[in-house]
Amino acid sequence: MKKKWFHTLELVDEQYVAEANPNKKTVPLRKKRIVMTALASAAACLALTVTGLWLFMPYDNAPPSIEHHEKNDYYAVIEKLNDFKKEPLQYNNNFDMIVDDVGDMFLGGVKGDAANTAVPEAAAPGADRGDGYFETNTTGTSGTGSSTYEEITDNQVEGITEADRIKRSSTHIYYLDGSTLKIFNIAGLDSLQVGSIALEETAYEAYQRQWAFYLSADCKTATVFTKYQNAKKQLCVGVIAVDVSDPANPVEKNRLEITGNYLSSRVTDGKILLMTEFVLNKQTMDFDKEETFLPQINGESIPSDCIVLPEDVNSARYTVVMKLDENTLATEGQTAFLSYTEDIYVSHDHIFLTHVYADVQKQENENIRNAMTEITALRYKDAFEKKGTVVVRGYVKDQWSMDEYEGILRVVTTTNATTVHETYAGSSVSAEILVTATGNSNASLYCINLKDFQVVASVEDFAPPREEVQSVRFDKETAYVCTSIEMSDPVFFFDLSDLNNITYKDTGKIDGFSSSLVNFGDGYLLGIGQENWNNFKAEIYTETEDGVEGFCKYVLENVDYSADYKSYYIDRENQLLGLGITDFSGDSVVDYTTGQKGNSRYILLHFDGYNLVELINVELKGDNNLKRGVLVEGYLYLFGKEDFQVLATPFVVPN
Repeated sequence: MKKKWFHTLELVDEQYVAEANPNKKTVPLRKKRIVMTALASAAACLALTVTGLWLFMPYDNAPPSIEHHEKNDYYAVIEKLNDFKKEPLQYNNNFDMIVDDVGDMFLGGVKGDAANTAVPEAAAPGADRGDGYFETNTTGTSGTGSSTYEEITDNQVEGITEADRIKRSSTHIYYLDGSTLKIFNIAGLDSLQVGSIALEETAYEAYQRQWAFYLSADCKTATVFTKYQNAKKQLCVGVIAVDVSDPANPVEKNRLEITGNYLSSRVTDGKILLMTEFVLNKQTMDFDKEETFLPQINGESIPSDCIVLPEDVNSARYTVVMKLDENTLATEGQTAFLSYTEDIYVSHDHIFLTHVYADVQKQENENIRNAMTEITALRYKDAFEKKGTVVVRGYVKDQWSMDEYEGILRVVTTTNATTVHETYAGSSVSAEILVTATGNSNASLYCINLKDFQVVASVEDFAPPREEVQSVRFDKETAYVCTSIEMSDPVFFFDLSDLNNITYKDTGKIDGFSSSLVNFGDGYLLGIGQENWNNFKAEIYTETEDGVEGFCKYVLENVDYSADYKSYYIDRENQLLGLGITDFSGDSVVDYTTGQKGNSRYILLHFDGYNLVELINVELKGDNNLKRGVLVEGYLYLFGKEDFQVLATPFVVPN
C-alpha cells in the first residue's frame, strides 16, 4: 500500500506540471528514474566487467630491459635486483596479487664471500667454555702508566668482545653520554670527570644516536660507532677512532663512513668485525648510479666479487661484514650478503648470518606459509670464506638464539605457519574475495653439524601451541628457553649432553615472561622481564628432579625497564643485578633534561641464597637502555644522561 500511495503522488505531480506549462515538453519523473536506473545499471555492469577483466587478466610483471648493463661488473647483482624490483612471476593475475597481499597481513611473525687478507688466530683468555655468554674479567697489555684493560661487558662468547656504552681500564672508566665520550678516574667517592670529546661535527647532519664503542687492549684507542645522515642525505654508519692515551685530552685520529645502518660488531685480537645493513629504495634505485644499489665504504662501492647472492631475493637489503684494524681502521676484508636479515651471531671461528623467507605451499583453495631461516657460516680467521649453509624451520629472535659448541651449531627458532583460505563467490564478471587465515606458532631446537651442515638432532614444537620464543641462553651442554603467549610462559631447561637423547624440563605456566635469561651460578638461572604489562620482574629459577621451579622473585609495580641486555650489570661472583628503571607509581615527574616522564632510577639487587634483596634504589637520569653501572672495589659507579654518581656498597670485587 505504501508503495502504491507513493506512486500515486508521483503521477499527480507530473499532471500539475503539464497543466501549468502545456508548451514545455516534460519527461515524467518515473520515466526519468527508469532512464537513470538503466544508466546506473549499465555503468555498474561496465564497472563489474572491467573489474572482472582487471582481476583475472595476466599480471604484468615483466622487468625493464637491462641489456645495456651486460658489461657492468655488477651485472649479476643488477639482474637479481631488477627481477626483485618488478616481483616477476609472483602472481598469475591481479586477483592472486590481492589474495597474496591479504595473506601477508597474517604473517606478522616472520621478521619484515670473497675477501682479501688473513687475520691471526684470536687470543681467547683461558679455556673456551663455549657457554655462550659468560665473560670473566680479563687484563690486556699496559696502557698509559700502569693502566690495564678490564672487561666489564657480559659478552656472549668469552674472548669475543662486544661494543658497549661503557668500558674501563684499571684507572679510568669511559662512558658514551649521547654524542660525547666522557672519561672518569677511578677514585671512589673522590672520582671526577677528567676528560671528554664531542664527536659531532658540522660536516655531518642529523646525528641520531651514538651506539657503543670499544677500548683497545692497550687502553690507548676508543673506537666509537655513530649513525647520521651525511651531506648527500644518505644514512651512514660512522666509525671513529679516538686517541685516549692521555685521558685528559682525547683526540680523534681516524674516521670511516659506511652507507647504511649499524647492526652489530665484535673485537678479537685487535681486529674489528663490523656488521651493517644497507637498505635499498625500490623507487629511487638507479643502475646507472652505484650509490643507489650498492653499499659504499668511504665513497667506494664494495667490489662485485665480494657480494654474495642468494638463489631467491626476497628483500632489498644487504648485510655487510667488514674486518677493520682497530687502530688505523684500515679495511682488511669485506663481503656483502644480499637479501639477508639482521640476526648475527659470532663464535670463535665463524660469523653466522640469517636469511628469513616464507616457504609457500599452494593448494587448490589455500596457501600454507612456513617461516624458514637459511643460516650461512662465514669463517673469518683468515680470509673471509663461506663454509656452508643450512635451512631450519622458523626464525631466530636474536643472537642469543644461536650457539656454536664443539663443532655443533645449536639454534632455537619460533616456528610460524599460516594457512590462508580463499573462497570465490559471484558471477563470471564479478568476484567476491573472501580470505580467512589461521596461524600457529611454536618453538623448536635444531643441532647442526658444521662439517657437513646437516641437522643431526632436533626437538620440534616443544612449547605449548601459539607460543613464541622470548629469550634463549646456551651454557655448554645446557640450553635455557623462555616462551610466551601474551603474559604467561614456561621456562625450559634442555640437557644437550647426548644429542641422540635430548631431554628437557619446564616450569609449566607462570605469570609473565623473561626477555633475558642469565646463568647466575651455583645452579641458579636468573630471568629478567615482566610479570604483567605494567610490572617489572626478576626471578630466580632452579632445576629440580621433576622439573623447573621459581625459587624467588622481585617485583616492582608500574615500572618500565630496558630489554637491552647490555644495560644490565651482571656480577655472578656476588650474584648482583643492576639496571635502570622508570617508576610511574605515585607522583611521576618530568625530567626536563631528557623530556622523560616518570621517576628515573637505578636499582641494585642481591641474591642472598633465599631472596632477591634490593640494596640500592637511587635517582639516575636518562633512558633506561642508556644507564650503566659498574662495581669497582666496593664502590658502585653510576652513569646516566648528564649524570654521574658513586655509592659505597658492602661488596668488594677484586681487580
